Amino acid sequence: MADKGPKPYIKLAGTLVTLGAGIFMVERYGLSEMGSNGRFHVDANLLSILVIVPVVLVAAGAIVFMYGKMRRL
Repeated sequence: MADKGPKPYIKLAGTLVTLGAGIFMVERYGLSEMGSNGRFHVDANLLSILVIVPVVLVAAGAIVFMYGKMRRL
């Protein structure tokens, strides 16, 4: 039986983690640029969402990976 490449759960988990890390990096860059300007203020609720979303995506990727691994045993 030939190996067909990465399993679908690995692709999904990798996509979620990559997306979360990408959003985190863009958010860090954007906040540092806005901080150097000093003219733009971000609402605290929006800032909380920008911080929570990448963490949730990375955690979801880890959960998908663990669930997929356990199911394949």
